[in-house]
Amino acid sequence: MLRLSPKLQDRTEGGSRQELPAGKGIDPATGEVCAGDPSLVLNTNVALGENKAALMRAASKAVASGLGKPESYVAVAVNDGQHIIWGGEDTPCALGTLYSLGGINLENNKAVSAAITSLLGDFGISPNRIYVSCFDVPRENMMYNG
Repeated sequence: MLRLSPKLQDRTEGGSRQELPAGKGIDPATGEVCAGDPSLVLNTNVALGENKAALMRAASKAVASGLGKPESYVAVAVNDGQHIIWGGEDTPCALGTLYSLGGINLENNKAVSAAITSLLGDFGISPNRIYVSCFDVPRENMMYNG
């Protein structure tokens, strides 16, 4: 189930409470219910090799689960073997961005962060060498399907 702030979750029409449909969020600009469209982009200086596709599939499931959205909406891009330094050192690290129409909040962000951190840990990337910035995108700023 999508986890939103109580203010957004308690949408009413005619005085009766309405639950949000599964996989839907609230457009913060209009207040309308809209489809989700989460995307995760991860950049790492670690070469993931033949395990890259498995990591991407697992990350897709983690984003869907953490944001409470159908996996069919999730897009994941992983750019491995990048030139990235952290604290002036060339140690294993990762930088990422997570975008979604709704669903970005502290609880969901923590769930996605824990899952992504665990997945990247399998490649020798320490939790204190991972940044993922989360963005709740207004509907008018997300382009899809023309």
